[in-house]
Amino acid sequence: MKKFLKIGFVAMIIGVIGIWFFVFYFPKTDFYRNLTVKKADPVSASEIAQDFLSDENTAFAKYSSKQIEVSGVVEQSQFENGKTAVYLKTNDAATNIYFLMKDSIGGVKVGDKITLKGICTGYLGDVQFNEGEIVK
Repeated sequence: MKKFLKIGFVAMIIGVIGIWFFVFYFPKTDFYRNLTVKKADPVSASEIAQDFLSDENTAFAKYSSKQIEVSGVVEQSQFENGKTAVYLKTNDAATNIYFLMKDSIGGVKVGDKITLKGICTGYLGDVQFNEGEIVK
């Protein structure tokens, strides 16, 4: 009986350490996203939106989880959870390009022509990007 209690205790400790690793440590590391390996060609906001609107599966395979530079005109800029979210206009009024920036940034105004880079995460009414940065 003591042997089973010891094994159960050790398994519980390993489980707690495993949960801690995946909940608290793993999301803060960058080793699972090597942005220098997965890059796609620069595109315009209208071009990437049209790709997703014409064939979402093909566009998802082409752009998903890749770092992409997107050029366009700022339609809206707002703060979300301490970070800046930037929407770029496209030719389709119902679809925008949504960038959630790495940090809070200032100086982005509606109507500015801008080039942003980030990781494409898919399409949910808008083409979604995370880890956004302004390209100098």
